Amino acid sequence: MNLAESVAALAARRPIAISVLAVAIALVGWLSWQQLPVDLLPDLQSPTVAVSIRAGDRPPTEMERLYGEQLEQRLFTVQGIREISQVARTGKLVGTIVFDWDADLEIGLVEVQKAVGPIGSDPAVDEVLVRRFDPRQAPVLTFGLVAPGGRPDLAELRQLARRQVAPNLEQLPGVAEVRVTGGREKEVRVELDRYKLDAFGVSLAHVEQRLNAENVDISAGTLEQDTEVYLVRGLSRFRKPEDAANVVVRYVVGDGGSRQAIRVSDVGTVSLVDQEIDHIVRVNGIEGVGLAIYKEASANTVEVSGIVRKAISSLADDLPNVELVEVNDDAALVVDALDDLQIAAGVGIFLAVVILALFLRSIGATLVVSASIPVSILATLFLMGLGSRSLNIVTLAGLALGAGMLVDNAIVVVESIYRRLADGEKPETAAASGTGQVAGAITASTLTTCVVFLPVLFVEGMAARLIEGIAFTVVASLIASLAVAMLLIPALARWFMKSSEKTETEKVIPRYRLRLESTVRWLLWRPGTTVCVAMMIAGLSVFSLVRLGTELLPSADPRQFSLRVVGPSGQRVESTARVVESIESLLEQASGEELKAVLSEIGRLPEDSRLVRTELTEENTARLTIRIGEKGPSGRQLADYLTPPLSVLESTEFDWEVGSGALASALGTSGPPIVVEISGQALPDLRRGTEIIKERLAELPELWNVRSSFEGGPPELRIVLDRTMADGLGIDLGTLSRVLEASLDGREVTTLSTGDEDRPVTLRIGSPARKDLQGIVFRSSLGQKVTVGEVARFEEAEGAREIFRRDQRRTALVTAEVSESFKYPTAIAAVIDNLEANPLLPGLHAQLRGEEAERIRTFDELQLAGILALILVLMVLAGSFESFIHPITVLAAVPLALIGVAMVLGPMGRPIGVMAMMGLIVLAGVAVNDAVLLLTTARQLISKGTDRVEALVAAAGIRLRPILMTTMTTVLVLMPLIFGTGEGATLRAPMAITIIGGIVASTIGSLLILPCLYLLLDRLLDPLRAGRT
Repeated sequence: MNLAESVAALAARRPIAISVLAVAIALVGWLSWQQLPVDLLPDLQSPTVAVSIRAGDRPPTEMERLYGEQLEQRLFTVQGIREISQVARTGKLVGTIVFDWDADLEIGLVEVQKAVGPIGSDPAVDEVLVRRFDPRQAPVLTFGLVAPGGRPDLAELRQLARRQVAPNLEQLPGVAEVRVTGGREKEVRVELDRYKLDAFGVSLAHVEQRLNAENVDISAGTLEQDTEVYLVRGLSRFRKPEDAANVVVRYVVGDGGSRQAIRVSDVGTVSLVDQEIDHIVRVNGIEGVGLAIYKEASANTVEVSGIVRKAISSLADDLPNVELVEVNDDAALVVDALDDLQIAAGVGIFLAVVILALFLRSIGATLVVSASIPVSILATLFLMGLGSRSLNIVTLAGLALGAGMLVDNAIVVVESIYRRLADGEKPETAAASGTGQVAGAITASTLTTCVVFLPVLFVEGMAARLIEGIAFTVVASLIASLAVAMLLIPALARWFMKSSEKTETEKVIPRYRLRLESTVRWLLWRPGTTVCVAMMIAGLSVFSLVRLGTELLPSADPRQFSLRVVGPSGQRVESTARVVESIESLLEQASGEELKAVLSEIGRLPEDSRLVRTELTEENTARLTIRIGEKGPSGRQLADYLTPPLSVLESTEFDWEVGSGALASALGTSGPPIVVEISGQALPDLRRGTEIIKERLAELPELWNVRSSFEGGPPELRIVLDRTMADGLGIDLGTLSRVLEASLDGREVTTLSTGDEDRPVTLRIGSPARKDLQGIVFRSSLGQKVTVGEVARFEEAEGAREIFRRDQRRTALVTAEVSESFKYPTAIAAVIDNLEANPLLPGLHAQLRGEEAERIRTFDELQLAGILALILVLMVLAGSFESFIHPITVLAAVPLALIGVAMVLGPMGRPIGVMAMMGLIVLAGVAVNDAVLLLTTARQLISKGTDRVEALVAAAGIRLRPILMTTMTTVLVLMPLIFGTGEGATLRAPMAITIIGGIVASTIGSLLILPCLYLLLDRLLDPLRAGRT
């Protein structure tokens, strides 16, 4: 009695103990299921750090010159950096630092903070932010607040959101922060009269100085009296606009010689008004307020969503005339993925049980296998809890795949026990001997499947991190299923499988066995021809798969997508809002009632301290987040429908971000699939080269929506100071800029505190037109009246919008989408041919970046993982068979499996993505399972003296039933995964299709082709055996 048989015998003798242990593990698994954190995405641990430097309104060229090159020089001292890229914008520089995958990112983050810290000490720098890139830091819920009736107004609506809604939500468990955008904010505006200032001899600088001086609270010390100590304070801070209006700016002598106070109200008006807007939020076509809700790092997304939704519904009752509109909910994607998995697993397991019942015609045997499935799944959840894993769309895909494979071990053991019972053995003896007979085979097949995931754990790259979650879940489910098959199945078989059931299936099975055995015997008479034909078909299949090409992730078309709008440079936010309003109207016409929500964020959005915003947001930009119902048109259909009417808007770009979902965003590939980077040093040459490439790519039919990052910058009026005149009048550029600032946007001089809000106090002197700028009158420091035109002139120029840098070279980008009638590999090939056929200007270099660079890197690593997986499988088989020759027979099931993969993927015409490639790696371990079972049985028969050919024929007949049952149950469990929807389906479907096609082909090949190959190789060993004897 071998070890496995001894363990099975122990389980059969102690069925109650084993059953109680199984129930305990199932209960713990159920508790783990309840407590596992639920998130949309796993912690992918991207080795990326973002740095943001803000410095007033400096132009991009100055930001690059002052801080871009300095940032690169400082980061040279940090170890482990693979790449540094930057983008300089007006008043902002964003740097992205990519570390090596084996770098410790926590240490890297601290080192980057140390390196860039001195930049923050520059007085001209407003803020330096260093943040780790983590897609899970995005808001999990987004709501919009609108007042359809117009009351409360936008300022009151924002105040309501800040003071009532946000604080209530932030008190909820799991909610980290609620950010409020949009609405209106108030300011105290001091509108000065130029003529009154002149009449009273008051300068702008003097008014600013007096407002600052009066808006203070002073501590005058302490007063001790008797036993008490009093703090003496002078309270003079502004509490209401009238306080600013009553500030004395100077005294003048009246007609009677008396001193008369000249107050701010004497030289202008003071009022509480709405601030000049630079961003607008629209919700379902109505201007309102946006609420972005962030969860705590360890919080359960689904639970946080449920708690927030409940709180929102109760808050809505307390907010009359205000509507709360849900725009985005990450939890909905997770819940959909969970529901999809539960339905798919439920349907698949039900179909598998039906197959078992039809094959075995035994209620007891069917019940035993059915009981093992939930125990295996719950044990897997328990192991996930021990491994600190979360339930997300990646691990759920692994669970779905594991559910299709874990039933195999149970079927093989039950069928073996069933066969022993049919031979007349007692239930306890049959349970032990039946399990022992196949224990080696199922252990070897489980190990071969598990070891294919080992290389995946050692490859680098974001996609490898993604696969790691699937690998852990599948391995955990297989280990759990092996333990269940070795322990629980023998214990339950003693109770539920009786020897009286032995003849139920004999009427059907022998017919199939006879047909199969005759076919195998016929093929074994001509093994060479059979193997050669199979090899030719396998070769053609590999060729057809290579021709399909590869892609990173399949193009998704989610029901939630974005449209980015970039208007002409210098366009005001109000004009951009009118463009967005027309887009919203077109969307409503196209979608009707299926348009569930539209959140439009227009203009210069406020900075988010939780993450570094890498996207350009100016007054001429907008982003529409659109959510469509299940029955509505897809994002790509809407893009096709709206593109013609929107094309009439000149100088306005529309980027439809419809081809990617949350997973692609997490992998950093959510942008356009085609990205060409042009690098050089001189900006004029870079601009010219970028335009040439853009024009060439726009002519390719494979591409659409071709865009360039080198669009026209905002128009600028540059002040050129007349140094001689300015020096003579005691005027510098700072004085002139203060005068112009007050005349244009208003100059913020101090703040007015009311409760929990600080409102800016701004000085303004009219709003001149372009032609009036030179006529603005002001007083110099010497008290003289001067016009701007006397000391300066204005020059018009086009500023830069963005300046990109990567690894100390300036770069520009040309991006494009793949046309619907073409596949990604075809489009990439067309772009490469175009770039190679048309060389650029000297000093310029073009290369593919973005998704293509990540795809090449990922597939190089996965190919290495696949080769290592095959080597490991070969090593496991060599150890199991104690032979180096016969494992080659088993491994031949892998190329035979590729025939089935080619038959299912070829007609679809889709490129092989990461998940399909993952399916191929899994096949390296799964496809050999049937071969292991078949050849183990054949070798057992040969060792008993059976003729080699007859042993192979008999083994095919004996193992036909378990092989067919395992194949059909696995296929049926995986089949519903193909038809799922949502983010999870993007992962599951390609992998499930690949594995189904491969398993079916490898099953047929294992039964028909592998006996012939085994016979050929075994005959080669005959001379060696003869030599030993």
